Amino acid sequence: MTEKLADLGFSKGIITETIVSTSNMDGQPNAAPMGGIMKNAQRIAIRPYTSTLTYKNLQLKRCAVINVTANPELYYRTAFKESNPKGRIPQEWFEKAETVDAPKLRMADAHIEVSVADISSFDAERATAICQIKLIKAPKMLPKVYCRASSATIEAIIHATRVKVLVNDKNEQKHVNRLLEMIKDCNDVVNHVAQNSRYSEIMTDLTKRIDSWRAKSEGLR
Repeated sequence: MTEKLADLGFSKGIITETIVSTSNMDGQPNAAPMGGIMKNAQRIAIRPYTSTLTYKNLQLKRCAVINVTANPELYYRTAFKESNPKGRIPQEWFEKAETVDAPKLRMADAHIEVSVADISSFDAERATAICQIKLIKAPKMLPKVYCRASSATIEAIIHATRVKVLVNDKNEQKHVNRLLEMIKDCNDVVNHVAQNSRYSEIMTDLTKRIDSWRAKSEGLR
């Protein structure tokens, strides 16, 4: 293993955003954005919601690939699978990992193949999976210029995944409102620096989805 977690930007105890890909019971690939926390040079912790397919797959297959990317498109279309044609992530986005029974995202900048050493409860809604690193693959790439729109779009997507989970919970409305304010700030950044771009298209679609969740939530009250 020549590449190291630190080379990819991981630091001990700090949450970093990744996309975790797993295999379903029928062998079909699945992927979802998820924060990763470096425990040490050989282990990463991830915290999936226990209601998700990712959690079920981690329990079943005991392995995954942690995909490293700064591409907002990948975050969006793995977080909100209904945004894809036919309502699912394109199968051609995946290929088989080298050391574990899990798929990896072809377009990711780096791949961390892991086995699950332990899964335990973290809180009422989430579990903690301690993952042992089996392989890190990171092709050498030219550096890219920094664009605020890219980071703002990813930040908004992450906030929106929490809104979707919490919007129907009356006890979480203050939290939801804070998340909505942060999403609005992200949207303002995107509209300022990247009008008529793929970033603005994603933000427009994301806003429509949030509005539909809120309307549905209001209808249930």
